Amino acid sequence: MTVNELIEQLKSYPSDMRVLTLGYEGGYDDIDIKTEPVVFNVNSKDTWFFGRHESAKTMPEMTDNSLCVIITRTA
Repeated sequence: MTVNELIEQLKSYPSDMRVLTLGYEGGYDDIDIKTEPVVFNVNSKDTWFFGRHESAKTMPEMTDNSLCVIITRTA
């Protein structure tokens, strides 16, 4: 999903509606947006229990890298 796609989806909701993410083991948390882009390798994982993409910071040999924004739970 791109930032523009996310914005378009969010436009269908009231602008004062709270945005949450799933908690670690249950419940919900507020979100945090990482402002530093992260370089990642697209679709490097094929197991259901890992995210599909891998950070390329530890994999400098990868060439299919992109920049992204990370939305996380607040600490």
